[in-house]
Amino acid sequence: DGADETFGEMAIEHRHGLVHFLGPGDEEWASAKAKETQKYAFEHVKKELLEHKVVSEAFEKAGDSRVLGSQRTDDWRARVAAMAARRNFLQVRRADAVYVVGWRLEKGKDQFTGREDVSPHETPVLDIGGGTGWACQWYVDRFADGGEDPAQCQLFFFDDAGPPWARKDP
Repeated sequence: DGADETFGEMAIEHRHGLVHFLGPGDEEWASAKAKETQKYAFEHVKKELLEHKVVSEAFEKAGDSRVLGSQRTDDWRARVAAMAARRNFLQVRRADAVYVVGWRLEKGKDQFTGREDVSPHETPVLDIGGGTGWACQWYVDRFADGGEDPAQCQLFFFDDAGPPWARKDP
């Protein structure tokens, strides 16, 4: 039903390793099929790890690039937490390459839902939506400001034309 399940099926089919990082409460959102066929790959991550100093520093740095202008309200961290984004940091922290399927934010729409109007200058440069966008930002941040060699950055993105709810909503 979701990207995690689909990527899991592809990984299994092509004999790749599979891990689904799940923070507290995330398993309830997993599809019935993933729970049936991929549960062995569920890696439950404790809140303490998701709030560790390394993750929190990366979260704040990514927030500087993603949460801009009027979106930088007192509750922006909680809004990102609702996306279960921090678990995605673990997926890209040491990845050699990142392949993602996601949706691009429309210029002038908020980075949390892609629905609310904001100034076009508030759309992140790395304009991939949802928790996937945060994963991509964390990956790219590894190669910025004297970090790893930018020539080694291998981010591959397939735009699936938006989240299903955006295609159904008026």
